[in-house]
Amino acid sequence: MKRRTFIKSVGALGFTASLPAMFSNESLIKQVSAAPALNEVNFVAPQVMPQVINVFLYGGPSELAGNLTNIDDINGNSQNPYPRNLLRAATEENGRITRNGLWSDAGGDAMEDMLASGDMTIYRTVNRRRNNTRAHRPSIFSCLTGNLDIDNSPGMGTTLAAVLYKNRASLNKPIDQFVLPFVSFEGASTAFISDPNNPLPLGMRSISLDQRFDNPYSRGNNRFDEALEKLAAQMSVGADTRYEKAFAGFKTRRSLEQLIDGFSTTLNDSGSLPVLPEGDVDAGDDGRLQYPNTRYTDRIKAAVTLAIANPDSLFITVGGGLGGWDDHNSAIEEYTGRMQALMTTLRAATKHIKYGTRPGGGSTGNIIINVFGDFGRNVNLNNSMGWDHGNNQNLYTFGGADLRPANALGKIVGKTERFGSSKQNRQFTKPTDDSYEFEPTAIAATVYSYFGVQNPEVLTRDSRYSLQGETAIDETVAGEPPMFA
Repeated sequence: MKRRTFIKSVGALGFTASLPAMFSNESLIKQVSAAPALNEVNFVAPQVMPQVINVFLYGGPSELAGNLTNIDDINGNSQNPYPRNLLRAATEENGRITRNGLWSDAGGDAMEDMLASGDMTIYRTVNRRRNNTRAHRPSIFSCLTGNLDIDNSPGMGTTLAAVLYKNRASLNKPIDQFVLPFVSFEGASTAFISDPNNPLPLGMRSISLDQRFDNPYSRGNNRFDEALEKLAAQMSVGADTRYEKAFAGFKTRRSLEQLIDGFSTTLNDSGSLPVLPEGDVDAGDDGRLQYPNTRYTDRIKAAVTLAIANPDSLFITVGGGLGGWDDHNSAIEEYTGRMQALMTTLRAATKHIKYGTRPGGGSTGNIIINVFGDFGRNVNLNNSMGWDHGNNQNLYTFGGADLRPANALGKIVGKTERFGSSKQNRQFTKPTDDSYEFEPTAIAATVYSYFGVQNPEVLTRDSRYSLQGETAIDETVAGEPPMFA
């Protein structure tokens, strides 16, 4: 029983270059290749292989931290009034609206810093029109997945793995030689739900780690492990030849254990963090990056550490522990602190990427962080002083200067307006008629396009949610002017 569990776990790492042939499954390979949607993909291998960190905010965060441009109209029609200082520019006494219409107390100042440094883009009009669902589960799937069948459907990670495996001959490096290509820092993630129509070889499936890099390949007692293997060798002279595959499995496990232990050492070594420019707000006394102490730091820092240290980690999800955004009650008090913590952590993460160095050298400009949730929320403060579910939300995206258009970062895209009956609960924002907007599934389409899919609509179409599928986000769209000069 233990040996079968071990074999399954090893395969999940994508470390198959050194795995014995017993781990391969030709029937699985044939099934992946035969999948209709995969056969329609027009694939061109990217010149620079991306690394995407997908941060999902379960529960659906309000858009207001990144969009107070309509706050006067919202306040005038809300069932309950917003705080007075939320109606004034930050340049006025106790005002809370930043230059670009962000909520200062809810991470707005950190967002302004990242916009000014060209490390961040905010898309304000991620709007679900094709299917007007505001239920958590369907919304999660329609945000995270490629094939949108809801039940037994794959997420971005498994869809991407299938695409790369199908087109492995086009890649500069064989995909089955990538180490830890698909990693989740959230346990069983909807980004990695298996697809019964596209079974993957074990080596292309994901693995879950935690924020401490607890090692699933460690037996916890190396001396016992070594003694066990030495005894086995003594008892079976020539066993390493007769049972070559089993012995190769032992070696692979040790290699993985050492590799992940190395990531853990880097994570816990403050000296591994980059030195920041003099006077930087996120620099510690020694001049090195210092992450804030927030509930989000451990997971996001671990994800960034892995991405920098291991260029083979192509798609990393971070979501577990980052939930709690279902703000139906006492929204303002809870939301502001949560967003402040998230955005200051992400500001540190962008600097970790920007100024960090890889062990073997090379640019970190291929690392992209996407942050979004199930849906947005309405803008009326209900009688519990909270926000109920809405369709419009923000996408916050960071980094990727080596992959994205020159003007992709450092801007806010999308204009909104309030709609709904005055003093009634169901009031929302929607994109203005002249605004750029896209469906949530376009985020998945964009991720596929980074990795070389020229027609991501074939991977995002669905009879219920999007008959034609979604194209990638147009990252060349111009940004909006600041709210205040």
